[in-house]
Amino acid sequence: MDFFEQLKKNVTQAGQTAVDKAKKAADLLKLREQIRQDKREIRDITYRIGKTYISLHKDDYEKEYEKYFTALEKVKEALAEKEKELQKMQEKIRCTECGAEISPSDDYCPKCGAAVAYETELKEEKVLASEEEEDDIEDDFFEDE
Repeated sequence: MDFFEQLKKNVTQAGQTAVDKAKKAADLLKLREQIRQDKREIRDITYRIGKTYISLHKDDYEKEYEKYFTALEKVKEALAEKEKELQKMQEKIRCTECGAEISPSDDYCPKCGAAVAYETELKEEKVLASEEEEDDIEDDFFEDE
């Protein structure tokens, strides 16, 4: 019976050790998550401070901030250009010959092989065509006289 008593005592101790380690691990994870949340809150508050300062002092900032405002403007300009480029890349146009959707970066329609006429070219053609029509109308008008 002494063997079983010793076995019971060892199992109980091992179980208690496992419970203690699990509790410690859970406490560590909980504390780490609280630290992460505090760091996120610090970043958020710092961001809001910066954003408020920018909105209040974009025209009258202190000299120490000049390099940051200059860098901010450059990044904003670069971002605007990239967003325009992305929008152009995502836009689709229609082939004037077969009506298939074409990417603006394509030079030829992948469906029918026709050369792609871009919007500016089409507008120029319309302007030229309307000018020619006006000339024809004027010619007709003056011919009648």
